[in-house]
Amino acid sequence: MYKVPDFLPSRDEMLRILEINIKPVSKTETIQVAVSLGRICAEDVYAKHTLPNKPTSACDGVSVKFDDFSNGKPDTSLWIEGKDYCFSNTGVAIREDFDTVIAIEKVVFDETGRISFSLCPQNRGEKVGQVGGQTKEGELIAYQGECLNASLIGMLLTSGITNIKVLAKLTVAFIPTGDELVPAGYQTPPGKNVESNSLMLKAYINECGGEAILYPIIPDEMEKLKEAILSAVAAADLVLICAGSSKGNKDFTIELLESIGNVMVYELGHGPGKHCSFAYSGNTPIIGLPGPPMGADLTAALYVKNAIRLLQMQPVQSPYTIEAELTEDINGISFDFIRQMNVVMKDGKYIAQPIANQGMTRAEFYHKTNGYFYIEKEAIIKAGAKISVAMRYPKEYIEVV
Repeated sequence: MYKVPDFLPSRDEMLRILEINIKPVSKTETIQVAVSLGRICAEDVYAKHTLPNKPTSACDGVSVKFDDFSNGKPDTSLWIEGKDYCFSNTGVAIREDFDTVIAIEKVVFDETGRISFSLCPQNRGEKVGQVGGQTKEGELIAYQGECLNASLIGMLLTSGITNIKVLAKLTVAFIPTGDELVPAGYQTPPGKNVESNSLMLKAYINECGGEAILYPIIPDEMEKLKEAILSAVAAADLVLICAGSSKGNKDFTIELLESIGNVMVYELGHGPGKHCSFAYSGNTPIIGLPGPPMGADLTAALYVKNAIRLLQMQPVQSPYTIEAELTEDINGISFDFIRQMNVVMKDGKYIAQPIANQGMTRAEFYHKTNGYFYIEKEAIIKAGAKISVAMRYPKEYIEVV
């Protein structure tokens, strides 16, 4: 029989448990830098060459000898192109007998083509790009664990790196369970429900750079569920199991996890998504998610995404928050709870309206809220208090009323 555990972690405690226990995957692969966007660098990467390898012009202009300007503007009436000056284009190496560049905007040519200058350079080497100004051989360009972005791709290619070792794509197995479920896209018989969590979780996994292994719906039979879990543990870097962790007479997940591994979290200290668990079987982490889609969605956003980040050498990502003034009293219940909020801008300040989902469909509830507030059990927070709201969207999307 299910027994409520003594330790029920809060949101922050659960994130800390994941942070302590989940270790990065060690599998790597070598790919082209050109297609490495979003991948995780598996080792420090150093520049193969130095650029520029000759002094270059930092602007469009003319290259000159600084010593010719030692007494101010020289008499240039007899200057000859190629002997006394040369045209210099941005990024192009200047001739070795010139050491300074004057921007073309400060260069004047008369009707006969004779050159003069509206200013004198103040320092030798002015507007000259020095050797190694872009990259230097042996310089550290990308760090182990760094997520490769557009800027890094450009720097790597400039540094002579065309192939790079990255973490292999993470594989995440998802096992939906329940006799009452039918796959999405099929006719739903009376008394049955649509299994939508698979494709929702697949989207989360893809968003985090992983590859999903989706299992068919597993009926509430212990042996079949055990077979599926063992198969997933052998095939994936992370296993997700949906439903079966509550107190029903066909909820076998926790019992099975105890038999094949080590259960570290039996249940959360907050809702929604209270029946979320965390275990290990061998070296494979397993997260048990609640079956109801809203709870599965919330715990996936909080814990699955961060588990995937940790497996890929990335830190836990805290939600983006803003301070908002509460419009009405809210009272905590017997456990921590995540209250949905609608934040708007009014009279130049953010205000947060608590939203209850009674009488609303999931879609209506989703579109009426844009953030959430984590309220601790039995807390009482009065209207007018400033609270920290975790936002779904950037502040630019907040409605002004």
